[in-house]
Amino acid sequence: MQITDLIPKGKRQTIVCLDGTPAGFLDNRDISAYRLEAGGEVDEAAWAKIVAETILPRGKRKALELLQLQDRTTKELHDKLVSGDYTEEQTWEIIAYVASFRYIDEQRYAVNWFRSHAKTKSFREMRQALLLRGMDQETVTAAYEQYCNELTELNNSGENAETTGREDSGDTAEMLAVRRFVARRVKGTSMTADERKKIYAGLVRKGFSHTAIRRVFSEYGTEDPEDLE
Repeated sequence: MQITDLIPKGKRQTIVCLDGTPAGFLDNRDISAYRLEAGGEVDEAAWAKIVAETILPRGKRKALELLQLQDRTTKELHDKLVSGDYTEEQTWEIIAYVASFRYIDEQRYAVNWFRSHAKTKSFREMRQALLLRGMDQETVTAAYEQYCNELTELNNSGENAETTGREDSGDTAEMLAVRRFVARRVKGTSMTADERKKIYAGLVRKGFSHTAIRRVFSEYGTEDPEDLE
């Protein structure tokens, strides 16, 4: 394979292009140690050894550092590594390595996402955000079920009373989010007709179910479903 170009990457690293395609990057001292020169040649076996001994170990360390900072989905880690000049092949090998130790756990990631956002967002909004991060529907659904089970246990034990202002084992994550949405927009314990219409429309746009909305509205003295249309 021909070394068609050596492109500086910052002050200490260089991207190696083989046969016109970026093939990975090395520290400048490695470029010298392996005697790589633009216009020169490197055979496939020699390059494979460089990748295995130098590029991949560094990439694995980088991936672990990224995951120590915060949980990431497979797609997020993939995009981060590719943007850092690892090739697709190298990236997937690195991901396979960290995944083998369960450093990537997408269900755990999704459960934590629900914990952080369920107070203000509907399931539809949270699901869409997770799907855009490359997560599959099955994992999202399983994680939401896990989160709802945790919430039910908290409600049953009374540990969630300080946040909800009540102890109600029938509350769901959606109910709590709707209740908070309404509470931020209504002063007191009742709503005017205009407030009801505006808040109801806002909740529907965000993807909350009509059942949850009406249950919360009943707490404000609005019990007739026809009154909410």
